[in-house]
Amino acid sequence: MKQYRLEQAEKNIFAVHQVIYSNSDIEMWYDWNTRLDDTKFTDQCFWIMCDNDRIGGVVKINDTLMFPFIIPPFSDRQLMWRILLNCCEEIRNINGVLQDDGNILLSSGFKVNVIRQVMCCPTDASKKPVITNGFSLYMLDDSFDITKIKEVMKEGYRGGIDYEIFGVPNDEKIMEDLSYLLQVYKHRNLSIHVVNEQNQEIVGLCIAGISENMPLGFAEIGELCIVPQYRNKGIAEFMLNYIKKSASDYTEVVKLCVTVGNYAEILYKKAGFQAGPRFARMTKRSM
Repeated sequence: MKQYRLEQAEKNIFAVHQVIYSNSDIEMWYDWNTRLDDTKFTDQCFWIMCDNDRIGGVVKINDTLMFPFIIPPFSDRQLMWRILLNCCEEIRNINGVLQDDGNILLSSGFKVNVIRQVMCCPTDASKKPVITNGFSLYMLDDSFDITKIKEVMKEGYRGGIDYEIFGVPNDEKIMEDLSYLLQVYKHRNLSIHVVNEQNQEIVGLCIAGISENMPLGFAEIGELCIVPQYRNKGIAEFMLNYIKKSASDYTEVVKLCVTVGNYAEILYKKAGFQAGPRFARMTKRSM
């Protein structure tokens, strides 16, 4: 009878196999070295062994599995998951699950928490950003009192798929997230907010920029938020086009990550964003 087990791998060799055999660039890096480096974030990487043969690999950190792959000529993904779940009975979370694996795991006692996808767009925007009449654009930088956009963020979370999944974060979490993103993009901050000229209300914001550590120097949109009563007025589309134009002085690509089912996904596609592979985060169902 064949014996299956996990065997710790050397992360540099593991990364090469993972990039080749995963068949999926879920982060849309478009670059061999960047994908390798992205895979080397931990040394908790393991070969899936059948007797003395490697048939696949997986990252395992505590009760979480991530980014599994199989190595030809082995090709049975159902068996791969059966092996992994038998070898790792304590597993409760699985991240980076692609669609085919998701269908297998649904039958193995797991549920989908959230499905996400990265989207990319060229910054060479041919469409000139034009703001809606009655609204003005301002930069959002270190001189800005970010407590003023706390309520905008809170309102922006209401409704939609993210609200259904995560709810509305408390004030402390919102402020923590805002501070973190602005610090990440401090190297090349592109963040903006839009104000209603009539009552001086902040109606929307886009936190974006280029991190000093961002692979390939891509720009990134971390948050895009419109107060509900100001939606469908072209403000979000304007902000996307403005960020693309602003980023074009520094980089060729802007990227973001969106929850599948978010209404904004339609807006991003309209603005020229191309979606990468969908990937899920799944957890073990309670017995």
